[in-house]
Amino acid sequence: MGSSLRNLMLRFGTATHALTTVQARLAVTEAVSAERARLAREMHDSVAKTLHGVALAADGLASSAGADRMDAALVKQQAELVARSARRAAAESRELLADLRRDSDPDHATDVLVELAARTRDFRSRTGLPAVYRPTGEEAVPPVPPAVARQLLTIATEAMENAHRHARPTRVDVHAGVHGDLLRISVYDDGRGLPPGTTLEQLRRAGHFGLVGMVERAASVGARIRIGRGSHPKGTEVRLELPLAALTASNAQRPNNA
Repeated sequence: MGSSLRNLMLRFGTATHALTTVQARLAVTEAVSAERARLAREMHDSVAKTLHGVALAADGLASSAGADRMDAALVKQQAELVARSARRAAAESRELLADLRRDSDPDHATDVLVELAARTRDFRSRTGLPAVYRPTGEEAVPPVPPAVARQLLTIATEAMENAHRHARPTRVDVHAGVHGDLLRISVYDDGRGLPPGTTLEQLRRAGHFGLVGMVERAASVGARIRIGRGSHPKGTEVRLELPLAALTASNAQRPNNA
């Protein structure tokens, strides 16, 4: 009986070790898949779209230069747009490469409202579409860790770009601030909106990975996201809501260097 018990224990130990090995391999596989998905989102939401803008601006420049009566002012405007877009693509590439080499510095918080206002101005300058940023709420926004801020700001930027490319709006309104126990960011356009009954799976099958990526980004930082008409009679609102408790917990884990 003792010999049988020892054999059973040895077999159990061998099986446990094998299970641990399999679990470790699965964890590595999942981590690699998650990182690939993150990089795909980053490339789609930043560098790829900026380069697409460069191509469109270059096409416009080529058309202007090939016209019978070349408008010097228009050519200059198109050339400046190409230059700005190219610099933006270079900056986004450097940021992405930096993210690949290291995690974001946890000691450096981001002022989301200031950065969101800057991105709204940049969007208005690049597209010519009226876009206005307005802070909301009565309380100050707590410091936001860079990794979280990057996802929130990318979602807001993606919402503006989607409106410009697909919705044919006359304006874009961006709001952000603290409401109760939530940090809320809203991007609204008065365009044609999404078809009624649109689901995330339909968007995924149709290749609308921008909206899918926005949902994945929100989930990665514990934020809720709503994409639809909201309380507006038409158009589309992308609303992000991040519990302040998540920011408090993240900031509490930062080392005190004082």
